[in-house]
Amino acid sequence: MDIAALIISGLAAVIAGLGTLLSNKRSKEALQQSRKAVTTSLWSAAQEAVQRLIGFDPTMEPVGERLANLRIATIDLADEYTDWDGLDVWLEAERVLGATLGRQVMDAAEPGDTVEQRLERLDPLMTWALALSQNLRLFRAKGYDGPALLKLRAHAEELVKDIHERHGWQLPPTSNPRLKTLD
Repeated sequence: MDIAALIISGLAAVIAGLGTLLSNKRSKEALQQSRKAVTTSLWSAAQEAVQRLIGFDPTMEPVGERLANLRIATIDLADEYTDWDGLDVWLEAERVLGATLGRQVMDAAEPGDTVEQRLERLDPLMTWALALSQNLRLFRAKGYDGPALLKLRAHAEELVKDIHERHGWQLPPTSNPRLKTLD
């Protein structure tokens, strides 16, 4: 009788141990799937914000809301990928470039523009949005690439500088002296 109870207790312990292992495995899989859903959602939100800028004509409706959506989506993305050094700075440089290109389109627009003229003036903004979309897709698929982020950031900043100089505009501020980071 004691041996039967010992065997039954041993089997119960083995079954409980296996159940615990399976439960832990399923929990880890569920956590991975949940994490994947979060990152997929963040990449999708960033892409959606960029897509809303493709084919957009800032002379027909305000650009501010679309740029705000882009900023919000890219901040969320950068906050998730804190180990991607330079992602936040590149994304902000791209947003500033988008705002600059939107301003260029609005300044160049004339009331009597033909369809061809309007499309020609919109081309830099649309081309930028398409390139940003493609770069986001590449980073999502391939992962972090620090040197590429540095090059893209420098390129965006150089374009902003060139456009501002060409039009005689003052460069946008790069910081706010009234704000400082928490130490």
